[in-house]
Amino acid sequence: MTDLEQPEARSTEERLFDAQLRIVELEAQTKTTLTGTQFLTILLVGPLILAFVVLGVMIVWKTTSKPAEIAPHLDIILVAFAIFATPVTGAVSAIVGLMSDEIKARVKDDG
Repeated sequence: MTDLEQPEARSTEERLFDAQLRIVELEAQTKTTLTGTQFLTILLVGPLILAFVVLGVMIVWKTTSKPAEIAPHLDIILVAFAIFATPVTGAVSAIVGLMSDEIKARVKDDG
């Protein structure tokens, strides 16, 4: 190699190394991790959300498959479903709040 080719080669190697470092930094930033509080919240609230979804599916399924049997009791079933919706909504909002706090902290650290 001549002296003219070495600085260009070194420059290319440096640029590749800088690009590799930047890729590693970006990969580290894009990984999502759960804190202990977030994990416990999801662990404790997950069954509640799952039960809410299953109950909703069962109501729709039973109402469409046997409307004559369900119709007299539908108002009570829907009231129970509405009452059940309040804690589920609160739990989901708690999870979303925890996740948004993490996102805000990341944006603040990056900025």
